[in-house]
This record gives sequence, structure tokens and C-alpha cells, in this order.
Amino acid sequence: MRPETKVGLFTVIGIVLFGITIYMLGNISMGGEYKITVRFNDVSGLPKKSVVKLNGVEVGKVRDIKMSGDHVAAVLGIKEGVGVFRDSVFKIASTSLIGTKYLAIVQGNPSSGILKDGDIVDGSQEPPLEEMLAQTMSTVQDLAKSVNGNGELGRNLNETMLNLRMLSNNLNSLIASMKPYLENTMTNVSRSTDDLQALMARADDITRQIQDSEGVLGALINDPQMKKDIKESVSNLNATMGEAKEFIGKMSRFRVFWLYDGYYNTASGVMSNNVGLKIYPSNDYMYYRVGASNLGNTKNFQGTNDYIERNEIDARLGFYNRYLDISAGYIMGAGGVAAVVTPFADSQFLKRLSLQGQATDFGRDRYINGRHFNHANIWYGANFEINKYLNVGAGMTDALEVNQPYIKATVKFQDKDIAAFFGLATLAK
Repeated sequence: MRPETKVGLFTVIGIVLFGITIYMLGNISMGGEYKITVRFNDVSGLPKKSVVKLNGVEVGKVRDIKMSGDHVAAVLGIKEGVGVFRDSVFKIASTSLIGTKYLAIVQGNPSSGILKDGDIVDGSQEPPLEEMLAQTMSTVQDLAKSVNGNGELGRNLNETMLNLRMLSNNLNSLIASMKPYLENTMTNVSRSTDDLQALMARADDITRQIQDSEGVLGALINDPQMKKDIKESVSNLNATMGEAKEFIGKMSRFRVFWLYDGYYNTASGVMSNNVGLKIYPSNDYMYYRVGASNLGNTKNFQGTNDYIERNEIDARLGFYNRYLDISAGYIMGAGGVAAVVTPFADSQFLKRLSLQGQATDFGRDRYINGRHFNHANIWYGANFEINKYLNVGAGMTDALEVNQPYIKATVKFQDKDIAAFFGLATLAK
């Protein structure tokens, strides 16, 4: 054999042996390793020979992936000297949204012991990132359709606003029909006051003339007891006139607002509505609120995750100032307290932001829609005033039990005609 042929042959054999060595080294750890088998439901996208990281540090490789019954078994080669605790979490992770996948280990508690060669553990059964993204996008699309009026939320909002417009039209018609009578009543009260004042002046004049006269009538009037009785009568009449004037002044300071609150529970997908009157009497620190809460179709009450009790009464007494509004009474069908805090009342813009909370039904111990409730019903959230007629907000309902999120819108407008009606009703009483 020629020398050139020998050299070529040895060169080819060396290259082949070098390639075999490189291939073998891909599956062999130079420092020694031990095997752990992890069972998964799905290992989509995890290749053989992928990296194994313990708390972000590379500690081995995936040596094999195979089916084991109805599970997928991933055989991990872990470097000797690296301890993995038995209660560690094994899951499939990705270097980025579109990056390569690897097997991540979240180290457990040392008290659970250390895994040994040949041990079998269960991996985390979280769905793949692609599936979670698809589910999230589907949920976002459904929510967008609902908000745009194509879903249940849009229909509920449209029906609620239609009912509110019908209610407003009916109230306007009622007030328009009563307005002439109210105006006549106020005119008659004013005229009666003027006539009474003129009568009082005339009575004083007659009294003086009688007191100065002589004869039987003058003697009778000059009688000390008679004079005392007449003075007391006049004094009482003057006091009555003063009280009437004061009451008419208070009546003119009555303020009444219509309130509508629309709540949408994002966990159950259910819309509920509150309608009521907020009445401010003549003083500047208190109010009354009456109405109905959680109005809705009771036939639809048994929906999934729907624990709001329908068609309840709301009646409370409140006190307020620039920073705090607190009320107590029968709130959403149960006794309790509510508060609204305006922490930035001195700021021209931030005073629109307020925090609210309420706690009711402290002795609750009953089943609602198949679930047992035995804690107080606590709501909390935040509001932002868009203008004097509308504000929006969000928060959580029944925080100690189901802790479900909600979004809300509140519509408020003043009704001066109803305020005048309440004032006259109080006067009649």
C-alpha cells in the first residue's frame, strides 16, 4: 500500500472517530450524573437534550422523552453533587415568548429530603403557554363584544338605560301635572302670610284704640286679667308667624337627587341595578337615602358564580363633609354601614377620585345559590367623577367570601320639583 493511501485512510478513520466522540459526548456528562424521571401530561415543544435549570442555574440535560402509559416521561440527567429536594416543582419553561423551551426546577424545602438516582416525580400540569395565550385572547374578544353592545353586558346596559328614560319621562309627566297645583299652593301661602301680617297690624291698632277709650268696652279691656289674656294671644300669634316664616325658608332649601347605579360582576357576568332618591333637608351635614338595590330578573339568579341577592330595599341615614360621607341603615337588604372617602378634596382635579367601602349582614349564616356564607358582606372599590352627572368605578364584592370583581357606572341628577313636593308634604304634616 502506498504511503499516500495509508495517510488518507488514517485521516478518514480519525474524522469518523472524532464525529462519534462528539455525538457520544452530547449524551454523557463529563463530571458524572444521576437520573430523575418526571411525568407530564404534555411536553409540547420540549426537545431532547434541552437544558435543565435549577432556580435559573443549568444543572443538567433532558436525556430522553418517552411515553409511559397515559403520561409522558422526561428522563433528566442531573450533575453529581447537585441536590434536588422532593417537593420541588418541575415545569416546562421558555426563554422568551418565541424562544427555546427548557425544563425548569423550582427548588423545594430541605426538610422534604433529596431525590436519588432512579426516583420518579410528577411535573407541573400547567397548560402550555400557547394554550393560555389563546384562552386569554378569546376572553378579551368576548369582553370586547359585550362592551360594544353585541353581548349580554351591552344588552343589559341598553335595557337599563331604556328603563331609566321611561322612568324619567313618567316622573316628568307627573311633575308637569302637579306643577300648577304646587305653584297655586305656594302663591296662596304667600298671600295668606301677607294677609295675616296686615290683620296683626290692624289688631294692634284696634287694641290701642280700645285701651285708650272710655265706657264699658274700655273698662272691660283695661281689666288686668283681660289685658294679660290679650297680650298672651298676640304673643302666641306672633310666634306662630315667625315659625311659619322659618319653615317656609327651610322648605326652599330642600334638595333631592335621583341616583342610578349599574354594577357588572365580571366573575359571574351578571348585571345588577340600584335606583333611589337622595334627600338633603335644610341642614348642610346630613341626608336620607331610599330606594331599591340589585334590581334584576329573579329567574336568572341561579347563574354560575352568581351570589348577589335580588330586589332588596335600601334605606339609610347619612352624614357628610368635604372629606367623608358615612351612612348607616338598611343597605342592599341588610343592616350595615357605608363610607366614601375623598382624600384629595383640596385638589382641583384629584378631588374627583374617591374610595368607597361598605359592610353589611354581620350575622350572615345561610346558603346562597348552593354556597354557604357565614361572614359579613364587605364591598370596597374606587370611583372617579367624570362630571356632575356621571362617575365610574371598580372594586370587589363580598371580599370575605367570594371576592368577585365589578365595574360600575353611576348617574345622578337633581330634581327641584320633587324637592318642592317634599317640602310641601313636610309643611302639611
